[in-house]
Amino acid sequence: MFEVKVLLFVFQSTVYFKMPLVVMCGYPSSGKSTWTKKLAEYLEKEQGKQVHVVKEEEQFRGEKNDILDDSRKEKELRAKVKSESQRLLTKDNVVIMDALNYIKGYRYELFCISKAVPTRQVTVHCDVSEAQAWEWNINTDRPDNEKYTREVFEHLVQRFETPDPQNRWDSPFFSVLSGEELDLQGINTSLFFNKTPKKNMSTQSNPVTESNYLGTMEKVTSEIIQKIIAAGTERDSGTVDDIQEVEVPYSKLTVHVEDSLTVSQLNKLKRQFITMCKTSSLKGEPGDMFVQYLNSQLSSA
Repeated sequence: MFEVKVLLFVFQSTVYFKMPLVVMCGYPSSGKSTWTKKLAEYLEKEQGKQVHVVKEEEQFRGEKNDILDDSRKEKELRAKVKSESQRLLTKDNVVIMDALNYIKGYRYELFCISKAVPTRQVTVHCDVSEAQAWEWNINTDRPDNEKYTREVFEHLVQRFETPDPQNRWDSPFFSVLSGEELDLQGINTSLFFNKTPKKNMSTQSNPVTESNYLGTMEKVTSEIIQKIIAAGTERDSGTVDDIQEVEVPYSKLTVHVEDSLTVSQLNKLKRQFITMCKTSSLKGEPGDMFVQYLNSQLSSA
């Protein structure tokens, strides 16, 4: 009986207890830092876990509003937060990302990083109204230079992509409304008592054996790239005013284009994707997988 209990403990430790990632998200000043602190204290004091908090604001190199109002600086900030979280994400600790995390493609990329460990990931959405978040922003005890300006606040709210529990990268999903309590026990259960997700095509290293698969992948990715380039040509010629999403062949998904891309950048992403496919166990349609890959890379570029 003793040997059985020991084996069961080892099995649970290897399957269930690889330490996970908590992705906080919400409007600016929506309570993310407050709930991050409460969740960290709960996991440390009541569950005996080691917790690391990666705070977006600790990665600032300059004035807060200047950084968040500059698309290039903001992308660099997201990259720093992601890099620090990935560095800490091991089997020995819990990582809580206290950041806006408002871009869907960025959360998908975090999901892929978690599966590569592999470990669990949950999304916590501080679901308060824009008016409530603004009120908390202006009434906070923080110095004025640490508060959001109205312009930056509105821009961030407009760009916020609400997490959807139907998306696998946003699930398990927990939401907390103003005046309510976060389900700390439920989060603990999802993190430590659910099975670790299986690795997918972007994290496994089993060689592809189908002789014609890479040929098909080359054709599909080339035609998708050509469609994006054609859409960019239409924009530059004035045929369309702006391109946010591009419909492409071989996929019902759209490519989210925030900035103009060069042909060389697109071809570089294509080569990286195909290289990844050569050493991966693939699941799904090539067109959908390539579009998901493009969106995850473009959102964090």
